[in-house]
Amino acid sequence: MGWRNGLWNTNLSVTSDTPTFIKELEEIQWKSSSEVKEIQKQKLIKLVKHCFENVPYYKKLLVDHGVANENGDIFIENYSNLPILTKEDIKKNFENMKSKDLDKRKWYKNSSGGSTGQPVQLIQDTYYKDYNRANKMLFDRWAGYEVGDKKALLWGSERDLFQGKETVQRRLINFVRNEIWLNSFKMTSEDMLDYVKKINEYKPSLITSYVSSIYELARLIEKENLEVHSPKAIMTSAGNLYPHMREKVETVFKTKVFNRYGSREVADVACDCEKHEGLHVSMGTHYVELIKNDGDIAAPGETGEVIVTSLSNFAMPLLRYKIGDLAVWSENECSCGRGLPLFKEITGRTTDVFVREDGGIVDPAYFIHIVGVVLFDEWIERFQVVQEEKSLVKILIVLKDETKDPLIKYKANLDQMKEKIQLVMGKQCQVDIEFTEDIPPLPSGKYRYTISKVESY
Repeated sequence: MGWRNGLWNTNLSVTSDTPTFIKELEEIQWKSSSEVKEIQKQKLIKLVKHCFENVPYYKKLLVDHGVANENGDIFIENYSNLPILTKEDIKKNFENMKSKDLDKRKWYKNSSGGSTGQPVQLIQDTYYKDYNRANKMLFDRWAGYEVGDKKALLWGSERDLFQGKETVQRRLINFVRNEIWLNSFKMTSEDMLDYVKKINEYKPSLITSYVSSIYELARLIEKENLEVHSPKAIMTSAGNLYPHMREKVETVFKTKVFNRYGSREVADVACDCEKHEGLHVSMGTHYVELIKNDGDIAAPGETGEVIVTSLSNFAMPLLRYKIGDLAVWSENECSCGRGLPLFKEITGRTTDVFVREDGGIVDPAYFIHIVGVVLFDEWIERFQVVQEEKSLVKILIVLKDETKDPLIKYKANLDQMKEKIQLVMGKQCQVDIEFTEDIPPLPSGKYRYTISKVESY
């Protein structure tokens, strides 16, 4: 165990800052709205001052937009004057967005999940990672789960899938954490029946899952008229939890569903509590704005673009980052008494389940992760995976740089892409790759990264 080349070699231990951060977040949630806003304001000032002193990309921006002066005095009331940060901005200014004190930090590289079909590389550090872990622990506590309780994760693991079984490291991590891992990247009917058996044998207190994965598992359980263990709660993430999906999962598993919202770029942002009246935004770790198309701030009840500033990433700060989703502030305060504001709903992350020839389903997160993170290797600017038929998948690719013959230049990458898609869709599945100059967005301006034209059972 330990640090090597800026990367932590294991996730078995909780670093020393996590207990401090979870205690802080536990205390913040019960403070009044005005007190929470003041705490958030001071954290934002600290981050902006750090950017002025240590991040070349931001220093001129902060001065030009009145958020700081040449002496480094901060005028946080002008923060919304800063231009909104996009993935394209990060790509173009990657080196200048790194903090100059990286050598003093335990940092690592991460990549966005490519949820808009446009993956991006990031720098993060343990300060950010520990806050993220603490925030996740807080959200799990809202669902009645404590560290050490049994947990089942219906989550994606391409490493285990490619190796054909769980790795030794994964089994060791699961043992220490008292978890079982059910691979949502491999969900044929046979796999899902096995997952039900494992859930019944293990009897987890909490099931954490991709939205679409637990929904499809619930549908199969209902269709096959199976009995399934009822955990204390189910925590969903990585997708839109529509009312009909929540109702189906809660009915089948006879428990409550909690929904968590976030991304790789900024970690977990919001989650619903035991009252289920909306998703509480974690103001101790994030500064969130909702901006309408005309640039005005969205009022409660109005839809706006989600703009996020992570208050804990000092290695590569993302100020006013466009996460790629739409959300609506709630007009009401939650009856739980927490001083954290509420999202009434979140829209935008539309994904479709892919259907195999044998009727099994594959979570779209698999394709997003494989193409957008594992294989993109900085040569793919944007992509879209479309299931035309059960045995026909088309991949649209916009190249980062113009290439005379990409089929030859990237042959090894493309062959690997086809192989990994056929691994989950079946060897008989035809995978067509098409290079294009552009992939049109939806009317909302958001890109669909996966589209399935095939209805599941």
